[in-house]
Amino acid sequence: MSINNLLNTMRPILIVAKIPKHQIRMRSGKHHISTCSKSFDWLHDLYMSAEYRAVQDIYKLLPPEVWENYKCFEIEGLREQVLLEAACQKLYKAWRHKRPSLFNKDRRGDGNITVYRRGDFCRE
Repeated sequence: MSINNLLNTMRPILIVAKIPKHQIRMRSGKHHISTCSKSFDWLHDLYMSAEYRAVQDIYKLLPPEVWENYKCFEIEGLREQVLLEAACQKLYKAWRHKRPSLFNKDRRGDGNITVYRRGDFCRE
């Protein structure tokens, strides 16, 4: 699995956890292979973490339409909402902890990155 595929798999849950959308995209530009490797390892560890699984499990309790209806009709304080909010806060903290620079502050990132090593360039 590539870093793009993993990030695309995780994106819906990260959006639920209120991770800013510009951080869910990878910074565009040239990145050393070690940076990409460390970023993939960090993202995979987050994917396998208890925080991510908790948000995913709670969110799957109800269809996405129900969660959207809760937002639209401003329904608050239900048990599943309280559980989801607590789990999202933990995931948000995990996201912020030692986040690689590949996921930082590039609001225009389109996910096109160039990986290089010893003068070789390739598109990923």
